[in-house]
Amino acid sequence: MAICLLTMNQHIRSPFDSVTRRQALAIGASAAVASTAGCSTVLDAVGNRIFEQVNLFNQLNQEVSGSIEVVDPDGETVLDTSFDVPSTESDGESNIVAYADVWTTTGEYHVDLELADSVIAGNSGLNQQFSITSIEEEIVAISIGSSEESEPIALRVGESFSDLAQTNKTS
Repeated sequence: MAICLLTMNQHIRSPFDSVTRRQALAIGASAAVASTAGCSTVLDAVGNRIFEQVNLFNQLNQEVSGSIEVVDPDGETVLDTSFDVPSTESDGESNIVAYADVWTTTGEYHVDLELADSVIAGNSGLNQQFSITSIEEEIVAISIGSSEESEPIALRVGESFSDLAQTNKTS
């Protein structure tokens, strides 16, 4: 699962941004280089320019649609929207959808993600609590169609791609 933290945003993004195909290819190429060189610094730097606070990754060969709601530690809904995430095989579109400006404070957040017309290994959603300890540095990545058999829809929290990749290996 390719995931990274956005710490130094050089431009302002809307609360909902699809990552362009060029950006997705750049992160993929950087991942290949970084994995062969054993250098996560390059990958983290590229990811810092692409990802936002909440990122949806479609790992399937079909588009997925649904809704996502995130509630902050004070019980306020901070993200409530529907989504359409292209497949890994889409022509010209990225399989990542990112949302900025979600975190309001540190603490326990709750995500409720429901897929429309899709079931992955018996699951059509994710209902999970997670902790944010740094609103400036942490991101959430939700992988739809995760390679983890026990988690067909997986949520990870981290500060960088390399942090999340290590979390993935030990899960």
